Amino acid sequence: MPVSADETVGNLAVRDTVLTPAGIEGLQESSSTQNVKARQVISRISREELEDRFLRLSDDHILLKQYANKQEEKIKRLLSNTRL
Repeated sequence: MPVSADETVGNLAVRDTVLTPAGIEGLQESSSTQNVKARQVISRISREELEDRFLRLSDDHILLKQYANKQEEKIKRLLSNTRL
């Protein structure tokens, strides 16, 4: 059975805490609880689906890097033209 492609499935609510010495322990518990819940969500997803999501994110990352490099080149050209 295919799993929903919604990336917000693993999002967990986070409560605000004040960072006092006693509050740091509460923050660590909250973080570890979130970690456990995230692992439970991931464990329900098939390996193939996880690999597919990883490869899709990797491809998107490469495309974004290429686009950013093109934009930087355009900016460099524009700056070099204004200096002349």
